[in-house]
Amino acid sequence: MDAPEALFARPIDGLLPVRDARDAIRVLVASLAPGGAERIVLEWLGAECARGRPVELAVLHARRTALAAPAAASLRVRGRESPEEFLRALARDWRDAESPVSAHLVPDRLLAILWEKGVRTVPVVHNARAGWRNDPASWDPAHVPLAAACAEAVRAEVLQAGCRVPVVSLRHRPRVAAAATDERARRAIRESLGLADTTFLVGVVGAFKPQKDHARALEVLAALAKRRDAALVVLGGLLDRGALAELDRLLEAAVRLGVADRLRLPGFVTPVEPWLAAMDALLNVSRFEGLSIAVQEALAAGLPVVAADVGGQREIDHPALELLPPGAGADAFAKRLARHPVRTRLEPRPFARAPRAWSLTLAHRRPSGPAIATLLVTANLNAGGAQRSLVNLARSLAGRHAIAVAVCGVSTQGAFAAGLRERGVEAFRVAATPDDLAIAESLLAHASARRARALCFWNVAPGVKLAVSRFAPPGLRLVDASPGRYAFEELEGATTMAAATGQDAAAYYRRLDTLVIKHADPAPPRCARVEIVPNGVGLREPAPPPPRSPRFLVSGRLAPSKRLETVLAAFEALVRERPGAELHVVGTAEPRHAAHANALREAGGAGVRFRGPDAGLGYLAEPWTAAIVLGTHQGSPNAVLEAMSAGIAVIANASGGTGEIVRDGVTGWLLPEACRAEDLARAMGEAAADGPLARRLGLAGRERVARRHSLESMALRYLSIFETGSVAAPVPQPCVTAIDDLPRLRTA
Repeated sequence: MDAPEALFARPIDGLLPVRDARDAIRVLVASLAPGGAERIVLEWLGAECARGRPVELAVLHARRTALAAPAAASLRVRGRESPEEFLRALARDWRDAESPVSAHLVPDRLLAILWEKGVRTVPVVHNARAGWRNDPASWDPAHVPLAAACAEAVRAEVLQAGCRVPVVSLRHRPRVAAAATDERARRAIRESLGLADTTFLVGVVGAFKPQKDHARALEVLAALAKRRDAALVVLGGLLDRGALAELDRLLEAAVRLGVADRLRLPGFVTPVEPWLAAMDALLNVSRFEGLSIAVQEALAAGLPVVAADVGGQREIDHPALELLPPGAGADAFAKRLARHPVRTRLEPRPFARAPRAWSLTLAHRRPSGPAIATLLVTANLNAGGAQRSLVNLARSLAGRHAIAVAVCGVSTQGAFAAGLRERGVEAFRVAATPDDLAIAESLLAHASARRARALCFWNVAPGVKLAVSRFAPPGLRLVDASPGRYAFEELEGATTMAAATGQDAAAYYRRLDTLVIKHADPAPPRCARVEIVPNGVGLREPAPPPPRSPRFLVSGRLAPSKRLETVLAAFEALVRERPGAELHVVGTAEPRHAAHANALREAGGAGVRFRGPDAGLGYLAEPWTAAIVLGTHQGSPNAVLEAMSAGIAVIANASGGTGEIVRDGVTGWLLPEACRAEDLARAMGEAAADGPLARRLGLAGRERVARRHSLESMALRYLSIFETGSVAAPVPQPCVTAIDDLPRLRTA
């Protein structure tokens, strides 16, 4: 190694072109009246505006009482022109847009004006069937590539109604500010309402309309007041003339039930959080709901909630939510409320949130660019076994299967990108940001525009996989060929994204068409199809025979999972017996492992040489006593296969697929998975003491690679998965040049 800096990989700017397929967001909403649907739209757009995303918001009906749009959004509110004229003008401006328009609470007869001009829409259904303004059965896939529903229960109703387009459900989790647990706000509002500290304040949220049934909530108050000192505050007002009848019904019930002095009507309030702080519980007795934003706000603020089990309410997973049958009487609701004390401590219980997930509903694109059959997706093109296998596969498939390689993040070495270019394989970054949702949206947009039939994950962040699988269209086959047990554990650990999007690991595997594993895992995740496809490598010329003086090779990333501390300890023991022995470590450390690499260098000792990177694998042409490969949760290690392909004996631990590749005493030395330094030192000593044995084992390993781990065999098996969804028996074909066989490339 010329300098210690060569050990540490650095991001390479401009290595791949950035092709972010996300478009500006265009939204059409009926109004910005205070309501759950409107809150969803504005919180989503606010989150995107905060990240610099272009947003165009069109409002069909102006309201005297309206929520504020994000300042950075391009806002367009209908004035004196008719709704039809307004929409025709929108259609002229939006008809050339790449993405569809997200439409909220707009009836079909008005959406048809956009459709006639070629503007596609994604209607969002915010309510249960009783409150629909649209007929999902009438939606034409040519105009509506996708529909969205605010809850799975609503999605089921949309499908039952005869909807012919794909429908995705997305449960929005609202933002709740810190004022929802502000003790001073609680005292101030309760004093303004004339409430004693001991009065149990029940809140109801929503405009006056029959669906909310505020008069029924007053009946619950009357039943509760027989048990304790209680009051009811209704946070809502009048949006149209029909609401006056509901207000009259409420006031009449207040007089009839004798609870007028316990009723408070402040109207619409903004912000709502201080009022949540003032409450002791929230009541929701709606006749029907999609998924109540008010209920979720109260739960996030730490309030107990008693609600009717309608619509998607039972999809709100929160311990403070109590659901009663829709037909339950007022006394049943009152009994539940009576169990809760007046609050003396305000503690929030927020939900995991991903408001920008709504952007993924707009990922559909019209066809553009050359069609591809499979989009291969990887985290980066850094030095590593997973990336080398991907590049080997892509180069092998070039010319016989239309592919492109989408890279999610920055890369720290240039050899793999150069290898793809050399074979004419398209490769690009999907976004300039590491944000999982942005990457997922761009990936789906690329797959849609390029008419991809399959999308294959190859070592991708779990958040990206969860988001893509949540919104991928039914016709897009999803394949996951990520390394095994680590990837499974990472996906299980992505609990925040899972909670925010409603897509956990189990749901991911249910959506997955094929899971590719590298070896016979005894307990793979349950999914529709599991295929075993070990890695393959190109066959190399045999390396020179082992040298007289012991010389051992370690190749790969300098990462904790590679157990290099054990290797160094074993080599230190060997050197005491064989002072001239050498240990060469070929590879680099990613930035996150820099401290680990420095610790390894300091522990190196006599005979240890850290050589830095060699992407062209030139070191395999040198004479070696044996190659050492230790690891944790190994898949089908390329370091093992590459050494064997060059006729170098391998000393490895039986982790993952290594135990299926290395045969102890036949192709190398196979140690227990949890081998100790003394176990490794013993095997190294045997290899150093018997050069002819090491040579025989190495050549036997080379023969095994030729028979069972050829690059062509791997390529054919993946080709079968991508084209038919299942593995076909490998058919012998001429071997395609692999990245292994490229000339040695200079690493940037």
